Amino acid sequence: MGIGSFLSARLARRVGPEHRSFAVMTGTVLGGVHAACPACRRGQLLPDPGSPALRKCDDPACGATFSLAEMGRTFALDGADARDLAHEARRQAFVLFLAAVLIGVLAAVWAVYAHSWLTLLGAVLLCTVVLASALVQRYRAWQLDRGRMFEARAPLGAFLAAEMNGLIGRGRP
Repeated sequence: MGIGSFLSARLARRVGPEHRSFAVMTGTVLGGVHAACPACRRGQLLPDPGSPALRKCDDPACGATFSLAEMGRTFALDGADARDLAHEARRQAFVLFLAAVLIGVLAAVWAVYAHSWLTLLGAVLLCTVVLASALVQRYRAWQLDRGRMFEARAPLGAFLAAEMNGLIGRGRP
């Protein structure tokens, strides 16, 4: 019996269908699912290797190419207001921040009660993921407010500078 067959036999008993669907969902979230092609609705828009400012449909029958500037102009055509979307992203960031604080406090109390440092370590790791999700939502709101949604390079430096100015209070009227 090899190591692979041993592990697969053990995992087959421990991993149920709900775990497999969670793994599939995690793969799509962490794997970066690309936007659907608006021309054919079958393919996905992938970066063009020749030009970082272009997105090309991966369906061989379509092959449509879109520039990032064009995608940015057509972003709000579905009746979505950028201010409403930014407000919703900020609200989600606040909720995620509160969830991280609540998880951290409850896990700290439980770790003290159970005398378990591993519980505290697990809570720190979980809070890190939740806080990263909150930061992503803050970044999304900043992009929507500034109109910097589709750019070839992510403006992370400008975002961090704006966040620091907001925290320090320099950028406030």
